[in-house]
Amino acid sequence: MRNILFVICILFFADQKSYAVNNWEQKADFPGDGRSAVSSFGFSDFGFVGLGYDGEDFRRSFYAYDPIMDSWFQTESLGGAIGEGLERNVAAAFTIGNKGYIGTGQGGDPFLNDFWEYNYLTNVWTVKPSVGGIDRRSGIGFSVEGKGYIGLGQDASGLKKDLWQFDTLSNTWTQKADYGGTPRRLAVAFVIGSRVFVGTGDDGAFKNDIYEYNAGANAWFLRNEFGGSARYGSAAFSLNGKGYLVCGYDTTLTNRNDFWEYDPILDSWLQLPDFPGGARSNLTAFVIDTMAFVGMGYDTGFHYDIWLWGDTTNIIQQDTTDTTLAVMNLILPLKNIDFFPNPVKSYATVNINSHINFTNATIRVFDMQGNDVSSSCNWSKISYFNNTTSFTFQNKDLPKGVYQLVFTQGEVEGVKKFIVI
Repeated sequence: MRNILFVICILFFADQKSYAVNNWEQKADFPGDGRSAVSSFGFSDFGFVGLGYDGEDFRRSFYAYDPIMDSWFQTESLGGAIGEGLERNVAAAFTIGNKGYIGTGQGGDPFLNDFWEYNYLTNVWTVKPSVGGIDRRSGIGFSVEGKGYIGLGQDASGLKKDLWQFDTLSNTWTQKADYGGTPRRLAVAFVIGSRVFVGTGDDGAFKNDIYEYNAGANAWFLRNEFGGSARYGSAAFSLNGKGYLVCGYDTTLTNRNDFWEYDPILDSWLQLPDFPGGARSNLTAFVIDTMAFVGMGYDTGFHYDIWLWGDTTNIIQQDTTDTTLAVMNLILPLKNIDFFPNPVKSYATVNINSHINFTNATIRVFDMQGNDVSSSCNWSKISYFNNTTSFTFQNKDLPKGVYQLVFTQGEVEGVKKFIVI
């Protein structure tokens, strides 16, 4: 089954678009069941959420989120066609370039150490060498300076504090310096520039200590403790040079909905307005470009809500430059282009609402390497009526992946990014 999803760029004699977001704004619900302890990763244009536990079963399905259209579509499940039995939760995840990585966790086996790479440009999972050390769950994952890391957590013998580095070029794992604090599970990790911060969690007691990892020196340094109560099962992310920690299960033996900001320059924590989705733990957070999304998790039930967080005092600048394509003179505004259904199986109808008649436009499709793959597509029913140009896009044999639909007429050029899955 092939689905096509378009993301539309907005530009007027420039290569950026600007828009503001509220501090907290609820977005489209995750389309699968409510789940806790899912795994997620974000890229510049899409976020991906999957795995987890729904109260009855461990899951391996994955969904992609498009922030422009505020919509979800299902992508390949962990492991793809050979992934039967890979269901799990509390796995560790990180992103490097255009690829997401997931490993460890618990499912049919209570402790796992298999490791998978997801290429979101091709929607394909590839098995990689198993994570260093022994099988584990409830660990941490992060990437910094082009390398990935997984560590801490719990194995059959107890809690862990070891850390392992994955090199994508050599496809190998190397053990690094042990975590600076006590062995623990359900800690958080967030990266600000080249600085890594790891803390909170459970070592038999609730924790609120924070350590910084210097990858170049392979050393840990104690920082000011987290400003809220000691806890585990929180979510953390970084945005615009600050770190953020939200929710979790704390010393009151209840889930919390408080929200905290960390300033790495001052080494200090500031409490922000509470997360409006309510108290929970084992939730997730991912960042798409300059937008953070938080949600899911568990309190009295399993949640599937997703919330956008951003600073309304600033304007988010989303770079839409694509070096594989020629510089555009004029991009049609988002409100002037409609498409449906979304997502689609094999066809998509595109309506361009403009006084310009685009029936004579040149329509092309490029892959993300800049190759013209237009021969794998058909256009039909191009018409112009009541200031609307309409045409139907048909996918003939495009492989799974990300593409750009480009239509040009004179000095006006429109671009849509879409995914075939």
